[in-house]
Amino acid sequence: MKFTTAAAAAAILGINAWAGQIATGPKVVVCMEESGLAAVRYRAIGLSKKMYEAIGVTLDWESGTRACNAADAIHIELADHTPEKLLPGALAYALPFEGIHIRVFFDRVQKSVGANALPCLLGHVLVHEIGHILQGTVRHSETGVMKAHWTVDDFQQMTYHSLPFTEEDTDLIHSGMETRSARLLLAAEVSR
Repeated sequence: MKFTTAAAAAAILGINAWAGQIATGPKVVVCMEESGLAAVRYRAIGLSKKMYEAIGVTLDWESGTRACNAADAIHIELADHTPEKLLPGALAYALPFEGIHIRVFFDRVQKSVGANALPCLLGHVLVHEIGHILQGTVRHSETGVMKAHWTVDDFQQMTYHSLPFTEEDTDLIHSGMETRSARLLLAAEVSR
């Protein structure tokens, strides 16, 4: 009985240590402009945090001026009234080589799914575009959240279980974060 209790305690400590490592993984500051539908944004942000925590990256969502003025903060704009001719069919775009800006065509996201699925879709769009920024590429995967075009099956899956990152995407995100940090540090030094 003592051995079972000790083994259970060790397992719990091991799980807590593992969870602590994920929570203290590399951090990324993300700032998104305030807009309507706060509950939708809140749920989408929660989903995005969970999806990145699963690969060992902590998204630190901020709204304060100080954090959002940091050179390494990712800035997300939610756009309404998107012109039809601007990237037709796209729900968002990122500027991965610049490494800071994302624009979500929120009006298109809203038109793509019903109200109940909106937070899930917005969360996946945020995760996808942040993935481009962190990888520093415009590449897409054959499957998962970094897929170029989601299918009806993908939309259905994301309402029940989040679309995963592929192993290659996870590796590219981690190596891209190192490259991005070095690039932003160099840019800060040059601007001084």
